[in-house]
Amino acid sequence: MTASVPVWFDGLAVGQVDVAADGSLSFRYADRWLKTAGAFPLSVTMPLRAEPYPSADISPWLANLLPEEDQLKVLTRSLGLDQGDVLAVLAEIGGDTAGALSFGAATDRALWDYAPLTRFYDTADPRLALERHFEDLGRRPFLVGEEGVRQSLAGGQKKSALAVLDETGAPVLRLPQDGDVLAIPLNGAPSTLIVKPDNPNLPGITENEVWCLRMAQAVGIDAAQATILHSPKRTAIAVLRYDRRVGRSGQLLRLHQEDFAQANGLPPGRKYERGTLPGLDLKTLLKTGRHVSASDALALLDQVIFNILVANTDAHAKNYSLILPVGAAPRLAPLYDVSTVLSWPHVVKAYAQSIDGKKRNPDMVAGRHWEAIARDVGYRPTDVKNRAQQIVDALVANREKITAEVSALPGATNGYVAQTAEAIETNARRMAGRL
Repeated sequence: MTASVPVWFDGLAVGQVDVAADGSLSFRYADRWLKTAGAFPLSVTMPLRAEPYPSADISPWLANLLPEEDQLKVLTRSLGLDQGDVLAVLAEIGGDTAGALSFGAATDRALWDYAPLTRFYDTADPRLALERHFEDLGRRPFLVGEEGVRQSLAGGQKKSALAVLDETGAPVLRLPQDGDVLAIPLNGAPSTLIVKPDNPNLPGITENEVWCLRMAQAVGIDAAQATILHSPKRTAIAVLRYDRRVGRSGQLLRLHQEDFAQANGLPPGRKYERGTLPGLDLKTLLKTGRHVSASDALALLDQVIFNILVANTDAHAKNYSLILPVGAAPRLAPLYDVSTVLSWPHVVKAYAQSIDGKKRNPDMVAGRHWEAIARDVGYRPTDVKNRAQQIVDALVANREKITAEVSALPGATNGYVAQTAEAIETNARRMAGRL
């Protein structure tokens, strides 16, 4: 061993990642963690045990905690680190990650703090502060290099992890309301909100994703809560973190989670099924439901059906997750990162996973494809097609309500909302007509 980085759950040592002389990694749970009541594993691929896990297990799991593509390039350049040195990067920025764990330094609750955006950017105007924050993210992802800020979120999109503070300055687990303040978590304090600024290459993405998530809730699917934030020049989607909860005494707590790439031992470069090395196919995705209850496995099927119906073709392995709570069995995480590609003619329309063995676009999906999905995981084809029809019926019934609800949000552009609703209903009705 040449180096090691400890892994923490608040002030409890979960284990450590060791680096061998040849650069390979291994992970070992701490003896005390193994004896702790309610201890949870890092991953369903790494159950609690005394023996260490090799690099083949821990390396892809760690890599999935980091941002990707240009975000990772800019971040590692700022840190003076190699993109491939995942552990070194996590040791620098892994104070607040997806899930409950921190890397390198333990979280000391006595040092937790929050910097309101208005104070951080020296302006009394909250919207101007938000605008400056968006600009800041383009220069330094996750505010890398800022004293006290150590956070990391996966994916290639620019995003930020913020906290909502109430009128007393205390963090609250809710979407922002009048009188609330957006703040930057410091010194390991947990964030409560993920904020994703709009993308000029995908006009209307903010309205699109908020509409989809709210529609999922309306049809009975557990989905992340979302709303729209707006600054003088742009909008952003704000998503309430489902991997946070409020304790009995009102304190903010982290929940551990992992995405389906981690739960299947895949690095982020294999989040799509198709590639030089195969990634997660639809059968394996649905069979990941073996880790959760029967009702959650059916909820996973609902998530897949919904993603197909709304043409969320980018629903790759990192867009599904498990929650691994303290002292309880794994459960399915709420649906998140949902948007229809039908609004953008220039975007590739093929689904992230093959359907019935082939790459397919939304306009290709017919009844026999739903039957193939059912057979792959042992469901009755009639039941799967009936469920798809039920979700289509609920979607159509709730279209007017959700469209009005999203259109009424401050910062929303009604045309984008209407475009999303029309494209999705047309697609869903077409699919139902071919069941």
